[in-house]
Amino acid sequence: MSATPTSTSPTPNLTPSRRPLLVTVNQAAEILSLSRSSIYQLIWSEQLMPIRIGRSVRFSVDQLEQFVAERAAETRQ
Repeated sequence: MSATPTSTSPTPNLTPSRRPLLVTVNQAAEILSLSRSSIYQLIWSEQLMPIRIGRSVRFSVDQLEQFVAERAAETRQ
């Protein structure tokens, strides 16, 4: 009798190629090509709104993309 390993397929939403929903301050700075202090200035001026989970500060990747799109639209005017 041959033992065939039974494996459950991974959840499709957790594939390695899928981008994260949230990123850290350092990752947000890297994504936007800014310094950490610039990210904190954007928080203090309420141009970026972080998501707080306990003591952790994170940013939605969608929000970062929207931030860039809004700035790009402003420069086109």
